[in-house]
Amino acid sequence: MSSAYGDTYNVKVTSGVLVTSDSAAKQILLHLDSMREGPYKFIIRDFNDDTHLMVKREYVEDIKELLQAELEKNTYIQDPNM
Repeated sequence: MSSAYGDTYNVKVTSGVLVTSDSAAKQILLHLDSMREGPYKFIIRDFNDDTHLMVKREYVEDIKELLQAELEKNTYIQDPNM
């Protein structure tokens, strides 16, 4: 729609998936996203709470794999020989 003042509706619509996680997982996701550039970033919106992010739908499976890999790096496994 246009008016005498030009285009009055400057709307940007982006499809995404709401991710709910614990605060530690959210911080890992924010870090992983910060290491990416431009169109490879997957976070659309950080809701500035401890548990919610909006991410690009096409990256959901990649995000699950990346998060799992990070969590496995930080998991303590007891040596069975001890």
